[in-house]
Parts: sequence; structure tokens; C-alpha cells
Amino acid sequence: MAFLAGCADEAKTSDYYKAHLDEAKARVAECKKMEKMNETQQRDCSNANEAVLFQRDKNNKFYQSSPEAFEWK
Repeated sequence: MAFLAGCADEAKTSDYYKAHLDEAKARVAECKKMEKMNETQQRDCSNANEAVLFQRDKNNKFYQSSPEAFEWK
């Protein structure tokens, strides 16, 4: 059933991912591997990425990049 994790009807919020940072990091890792995303997946990936970046900024506001963060192209 793990293959359905990214196919939920609704994207999780950035607040949800901020409260579940390990899940956010795992989701960002999945997003990096995806070649195509629908609108819901894009929103979910963006929210997970925002949580990872928020945690980075919270820990060290001078840190320039995060290896867990998704680079949008």
C-alpha cells in the first residue's frame, strides 16, 4: 500500500508536515524522484518542502541550503 501514499485526494498542509518533519523529509525525497506530478501532488510536495525549509530556517537562519530541500526547476 505504500505506493498509494502520494496519491491522496488532498495534499497535506505545511503545518501538518511541520509537526511531522520526518514524514516531510520522506515526502520530499519521493518528490525528487517523480518525473510528473498532478496538481495535488505538486501542492503536497511544496508543503512538505516548505516544512523542511522552515525547520532549516528555525534551526539556523544563516544556513544557505538544505540537502533535504527540493530544488524546483
